[in-house]
This record gives sequence, C-alpha cells and structure tokens, in this order.
Amino acid sequence: MAEDWKSTLHVDDFDRVCSRLQSSKTQVSSGMLSLRSPLIACCPFQGLTTSLAKKRLLLNGKNKFTLPERPESKMRKFFRNCFYGFGILLLISLIFCFILYHLKLQTPNEENDPEYCIIGVLLSIIFLMSGLFRYLHDNDDYGVVLAFRDLMPMYCTVTRDGRKQIIRSEDVVLGDILLITYGERIAADVRFFISRDLEVNNVALTGYSVPVIISPDLTNRDKWVARNVGFACSHVTKGYGEGLVIACGNDSEVGIMARLSMEPRPRSRPRRHIKEVTYYTIIVSILMFFILLCTISVEGLTFQMLIEFNVSLTISLAPLYLPTLMFFGLWQTKRTLLESGCYVRNMEAASTLGLTTVICSSLIGSLTVRSWTVSELFVDGELNNAEHLRLADLNERVLELIRVSVLCNRANLTPGQRGVPRMLKTLDGTDYEKALLKFGMRVFPSILQLRRQYEILASKAYDTVTHMQVSVHQTVDANGDKKYYLFVRGFWNVVLGHSSTCYVNNELVELDDIHRDTIVDTVIRLKKIGRHTSAFGSKVLSPDDQMLSLIANGFANKEKRSFDKFMKLYCNSLCFLGLISIFNPPILNVRKAVDRCRSACIKLVLLTRADLSFARAIAKTVGVIGQDSETIEDVAARLNILESEVKRSMITAATINMQNWQKKLHHQRWDTQQLLMAHVDLVFADIAVEQRYMIVDVCQQLGAVVTVIGSSVHDTSAIRRANVGVAECASSHASQSSADIILLEDNFVTLVNAIEESRLLFENMKKALAYALSSNMAVIMVHLSFIILLIPFRLFLIILLLLDIFVNALPALSLFYERPEVDLMNLKPKVFDDHLINRRLIFVAYLQVGIIEASAVLISYFVYMAYNGFLPRHLIGLGVDWYDDSVNDLVDSYGQEWTRAARKQLEYEISSVVFITLVIMQCINLILTKTGHENLLKHGFANVRLNIAVVYMVCLGFLFTVLNNPDYLRTSPVHYTPVFWHIFPLIVLNIFLETARRYIFRRFPGSWLEEELFYGYL
Repeated sequence: MAEDWKSTLHVDDFDRVCSRLQSSKTQVSSGMLSLRSPLIACCPFQGLTTSLAKKRLLLNGKNKFTLPERPESKMRKFFRNCFYGFGILLLISLIFCFILYHLKLQTPNEENDPEYCIIGVLLSIIFLMSGLFRYLHDNDDYGVVLAFRDLMPMYCTVTRDGRKQIIRSEDVVLGDILLITYGERIAADVRFFISRDLEVNNVALTGYSVPVIISPDLTNRDKWVARNVGFACSHVTKGYGEGLVIACGNDSEVGIMARLSMEPRPRSRPRRHIKEVTYYTIIVSILMFFILLCTISVEGLTFQMLIEFNVSLTISLAPLYLPTLMFFGLWQTKRTLLESGCYVRNMEAASTLGLTTVICSSLIGSLTVRSWTVSELFVDGELNNAEHLRLADLNERVLELIRVSVLCNRANLTPGQRGVPRMLKTLDGTDYEKALLKFGMRVFPSILQLRRQYEILASKAYDTVTHMQVSVHQTVDANGDKKYYLFVRGFWNVVLGHSSTCYVNNELVELDDIHRDTIVDTVIRLKKIGRHTSAFGSKVLSPDDQMLSLIANGFANKEKRSFDKFMKLYCNSLCFLGLISIFNPPILNVRKAVDRCRSACIKLVLLTRADLSFARAIAKTVGVIGQDSETIEDVAARLNILESEVKRSMITAATINMQNWQKKLHHQRWDTQQLLMAHVDLVFADIAVEQRYMIVDVCQQLGAVVTVIGSSVHDTSAIRRANVGVAECASSHASQSSADIILLEDNFVTLVNAIEESRLLFENMKKALAYALSSNMAVIMVHLSFIILLIPFRLFLIILLLLDIFVNALPALSLFYERPEVDLMNLKPKVFDDHLINRRLIFVAYLQVGIIEASAVLISYFVYMAYNGFLPRHLIGLGVDWYDDSVNDLVDSYGQEWTRAARKQLEYEISSVVFITLVIMQCINLILTKTGHENLLKHGFANVRLNIAVVYMVCLGFLFTVLNNPDYLRTSPVHYTPVFWHIFPLIVLNIFLETARRYIFRRFPGSWLEEELFYGYL
C-alpha cells in the first residue's frame, strides 16, 4: 500500500521520519533522543514552516473527525415518524372526515351533527400519537457524535518556524511539533522525542484510568505497547513533553474509531416490521382504489355516503393500534430489563436482541469479574494452591514471598473506610497489585505497620516495556543496624535473568538449569490455564555512597540515567523467591449462560486485545470453547503430533492471533468467513480496531444478527456496526453513547436473560396482534355485504374507533404479561422468516377466528333485524332506499312502514348489537390467545392483568346493553339475550377449533398443519 510508511512512523529511525515529514531540525540525530541529552536543549526543533503547514492543511484537510455537522431536528424527525406505516392513510381519512363535517354544515335543513368532527379530531390524535410512539422508540444516534466531538481539545501549542504558536487543534498537520504539558489533551497522534517526567492517561479511550509513563527510546511495533507514542484525545497527567505529529484526524487511532463508528447502522427489527407494514399499506391503498371504483358504480348513493363508506373501510383495514402495541411492548420489556440489570437506551434494541445469532464479546468484564484473585504460589520448589494455604502452616519462605509482594507494591487502602470490615475494604492500584495486597492482608495483621517497618527509599513503578517493578527498602535489625533490601517484581524470564540463587526445600542453592527448567515448566502450566504470573526476587544491599546517591532521588522519571545505572550495578545476583499467579474468576453461572446460548443456536465469538494463550485459557474457563471442542493445539497435544500435521476436519475450535494477519483487509475478510463457517467456537486475540469492525461486518454478510459487548473506544465501531450494541457499565463515554443497551452489572448472564425477555416480547407481540386483528374480518364482511348484496348494514365511524381502542387495543396489552409456554432459549431464531405479521398469523386471525367472528356479527344482525320485521331475504338490495332521507314509508317483511327517523333508531340499536357481539367473541378470543401451542388449562391463568381484562370486557358488554347515546356514540339500549343464544354455537365452535388446533400441534409436532397454522415460537 502507498501509505504503509505512515504505520511505522513511531518505530522508524527518527532522522528518516523527520526527513519524510519535512520537519526542520538543527543537528539532531537519533542518538540525541535520550531524556537528558544536552543537544536537545541547545538545538531545539524548528518545526514546519508556515507555508508548508498551510499547503499540507489544504492537501490533507483539517485535523478533525468526519462527523455529521448537526442532528436531524426533533420536529422533522417526529413528523417523519408520523408518516410511517399507515400514517398516510390515517391522514387522508381524517382530512375526509373534516370535509364531511364541512359538507354537513353547508347542507340546508341539516341538523348540526358533530360525528365527523369528533372522528376527525380522534384520528388526528391517533395520527400524532402513532408518530410520537415511533419517535420515542427511535434511536438517537447523535449521542456518539457528541461523545467523539468532545474528546478533541480546542487549542494546542506547536512549534513552527522555530517559534511557539497557539493554534486551533483542527489546524494541526502531519509533521507538526506539539508542545504538551500537564493538564492538556493531546491534539493528534504524536511520537515523543522529549519527555520530562511525562505521564499520559488513556482513560478517555480505554475506559480504564491507568497512567502511562512516556519514554522516547522505548519503541514497539504495537502503538498501544510502545512508550514513545501519545494518542489524540489522551490526557496529560504529569510532566512536559514534545512530540512529532505522525497521524491526524481520521488517520489517528481515535479518528479510525470515529470514522468506523459513523458508518450506517443495520436496520433494527421493529424498523423492518414497520417497513413490512408499509408494504401492507400499499396493498391496502390499491385495494381501496378498486373498492372506490366499485362503490361509485352503485346507483343511488350520495357523495357523502361514498366518502363515509371508504373512510370506515380504511379504518377497519388499517390496524390503528399497531404503533401502540409495539411501543407498549418495547416499553414493558425495557422496564423489565432495567429491573434485571440492563438499561435499554434504544427501545428498538429490546426487540432486536431476541433475534441474536452471534454474540461478539470482550474478555474482561462481562464474562469474568473485574476482581482478580491470587490463585497459586510457586515457592521453595513447590506449587501451592492459595485457597488451601493455612496461616498456621506457612513457612518462612512463603512468608518472605508474600512480604515482598506487599512491599514491592503500589496499591493502597482507599481513604475514608473507617468501620468497614478489613477484608471488605476497597483498594487503589492496578488489578495485579490489588490482588497481591488483598492476599497479603490475609497473612499480615497490619499492612501499614509492615510498610513502616520496611521504609521505602526508592521505587520504580511497573513498566510494561521492561516488565519490571523495583523498590529499595530500609529496615532496622535487632541490633539497631540499618539494612537495605532490593525487591523486584516482573516477568518470570526477566527476574530469572537477574537471579543467581533460589530456595529449594528451605535451603539456598544455586539457580542451575534444572531449577530454571522447573520454573519455566511451572509458568507454562499456569499460562495454559489462564493465569497472570509474576516472579519475585530480593537482594540484601551493601550500602555505599554511590548506591545511596543513586537512590536519593527515589527513581524519579526525570532521573532515568540514575535508575539505569543502579540497575546495571546492583540488580544482579538476586535470590529468586518464587512466583505468584492471579486469575480473573468467571462470573457466577456464566458457563450455564454460555450453554443456554448454545441451546438457543447463538454462536459465541470472543474478541480481545489480550494475548493468545491467555485468551484461549479464559475462553475454556468460561465455556466459550466447549468441553467437547478442540483447538489445533489441543489436537496436536492429544495425538502427540505437530500442529502442521493436524487435519482441519479434526478442529472444532480456533484461536487466532490477529497480530499475525498482516495481509490486506479483503483477504482478512475472506479468511474470517471461512473460520466462521468452519468452526463452532472462535477466539480472536490481539485484535485491532478495524479487524473488530470487520469481523462484525462479515458475520452480518453471512446472514447473522450480531450483538457486540464492549467497553472502550476500541469497541465503539464494532458496537455501532452491530445489530445490538452492548456497553459495560464501567466503560468509556463514547462506547456508552454508541450502545443500545448498557449492562449495569457487567454480567454476561444478565445479557442472556435479556435475550430471553426479548424473545418473549416477540412471542407476546404476535399473540396481541393475532387477537386484535381477528375483529377486522367482521368489519370487512359488513362492508362487503353492503357493496355486493346492498344490505343496509354499516358501522358508524365512532363505533369502529371504540372497537379499535377499547376492545382490540386495551385488552391486547394484557397479553404482554403472559409467561412463556416453553423455554424460549431452546429454540432457534427464524432470522429468514422474521415477520411480525406472517401468513400463518393472517390465516388464523382472518380466515379462522376472523370468519367465525364475522359470522357471529352477521347472524346477530339478521336475528335482530328479523325481530324488528326485516327478514334476511327482504334486506338484500334494500341498501339504497334505506339510506335515502326522502323515503319515509319503507315497508318491512310484514308490511309495516318505517320512516327515516325510525330506521336511524334501528341503526343505533344494530350498532349496540354488533359492538356487544364483538366484545363477547373477542373476550373468548383473548382467553384462547393466551397460548399458541400449549394446553390452556395446563398453562394456567396466572396472568392477573389478562383476568382483569376479561372482567373489563364483560362489564363493557353489559354497559352497551343499557347505554343510550345516539347523538355521539350512536348507540341505544337493546335486549341482547335472544341474540346471544343464536351466536352461542359459534362460541363453542371457536373454542373447539382452537383447542383442536393446539392438540394437533402437540400430538403431531412438525406436521404440515403446524407449519401452516402455528404463528408462534419465534
């Protein structure tokens, strides 16, 4: 690649880097980069020229992230959501309602009837409320933009033309020299060449507050390991430094994260369902157009009647309650997840989460606890389990090792914990140091007294480059003489390199090759089981003037030469004390949660920046690599063959070191696809930001629904790319701003429980829709009977709205509290058949239950009309004359004449009869919809809210038998008992068919009938 040279600017020869970037300097060579070089002080860098900086700024652009300038206005976003789905049909309907009201007002001798005005107002409210509900559960993506925008400082200090200048950070260019001091944030990625006691903190990027000591001569190909690199947006917590800008804007480490985080997100599950509803709307619109043509051809109908007929049919075809049901289901699930430890930022994620087929998780935090624990001690030639050590049995060698681990340790008790039990007190320090101090508190009664006894004279914090921590202590023996001790902690190979003796069986012996091999074998064994191991050494120092002068400054960072000289002269011939290993125990029940994911057909992929062996060990500990899975290393060890001889078919799990993937990104994508399809269990270690994003994208291209768990800015792009992004509680602001869900307890078990709740939401959502849609068929049949047979049968608009709100929507909400029929985590999600309103649901709601309810409505209509003198054969073709206001002598089947006023009164009674009939049928349907597969009696009636809804519907039916409000509600009191006995056989038929359908599902699982008629189980 043409830009590959930019990726090595932090490790290349400094003179060559300056030459490439054309940053002027005066006689400064790579040998002058040491901290105390006098030439650095007398020959400062000149920096870029102003003209070159301007040209570079025009060529490469400003030093800022590519972020959206401004968010979509809330008002525009709200109205955009109003027109989703059935919004346009609702708007057209309410406009026609107001037109009808206006026409009535303009008609002479017409009484002022407010029906259409009321309907128009109600539809307007429903139109706005539907948009509001969709607006509320829509995701606010601008939070992550603000999080990245706030990271960059506004101003910085550079050297140009040999002079210091304060400029805006966005004007920094490649090759500039940044002058950085305590309290500032770094404006770009820099390579430091001067460091005066400089420390930076990458908490804004990683989410963990760990100071990093800058040493210009400590380089590494991995920028995050090197100590000569400072990252954009990092905080300077101490000292002063100067650095050469090696990456700006989108090319910086944070810029790459920001750029990837701004990529378009995949559509959420509710949005896909809303899109399906939009297609349904188009079909309904086409159908309405043809129905309009048919009604125009009917002679004798007024324009007002035509409009009212089509508006009422539109309302009946459009499920007005759908936005309410979706919002309530998401809100209820969000509230349930909050109680279980999940804060849902994006309500739509509460539904999408249940469709997850791949979980990409980080290593520390969600799968393991953040509290490290001492697990093993290798001392005196033996490996001991820390849990089995008893204080009374500890020998001098074990006590000395634990004493050194406490003294060569910068962890401390957090102030302000008076009264807190000793072992429950919180500690300050790194994870490893806190684990050692906590273990030491079990052995020594007073840590403060021990540290006062061994007064610290000089200390060098643990350096991740040299892998050592050094401290010098002074104590007074029984004779009052001062003794000086050197204690060292570090990597086992580093401490071994400085040691010459060790203790075996409580005897001091020379550290020969046999003992060294024993130590190495022990370390390898501990590393394979996921232990972080450090070695400890000690030495009694002979005080002399030179030693005392070297430790007089306490090994301060600015006195690096003194520390290097001390190490060279005195840090040799150490006594190797032993090893202490710590581990990060898995979260309680995490293996059970992982097994539940496997039973739910969810693939687990581990993405971590940890090294390969540690990641593999932890993956086996938590169950990501199953007990029956074998990596290439496991197969080679079992068969005692070389790894190159292992066949691919023998491997079921793979652990990949992504640092070794130096190939181009599209080749990496191809290899990742092959790994995802070939292996059940996968672990990607030493992973970079772009690789993390690439793996998530590849999973989605293979058809997976991906949930990503992360905590740092490194994870932000993957979290944003995922279908559901999950951030841990103790994570960076940017990752939390980009996440859909935040784990309040950093517990993978909580996420698995959340997936189950999300699946239950989808199941209950389909039950609620199946219930609510069932009454639509009855309303459609009423309209068809008028069009085809010209029967004088219509439903007033207000009755339709009352049905939608009080009979369909409100009782349907109780179904969201229904418990699952089976263990939903034993089912495979139907990713490619993920339709909220599918053909099976439509068949049951419209053609089975819907036909029965429609038949009940027609029977109740014909029965009541017959009781009033109109036999069924007489009603056919009577529609035009019935609604003609000029006809006041309409003759019924028995020769009685009916005026227009009498016919209107009968229409109001018919409205009450139809409403009560649908209330009864829907009440039965509500009870039957509790289950889709299980026996209703076995499932039980524990849903109190649904029981209340049944009582409510019974009361509603009785209310409409006596309700007399023809002016507004279009109802009149009726004697319903005779009608009820005529529809009772249909109630029995509905119960029988639904019970039989469920019995066949249970008796013949997997049959074609179940495939065609069962709309549940994901």
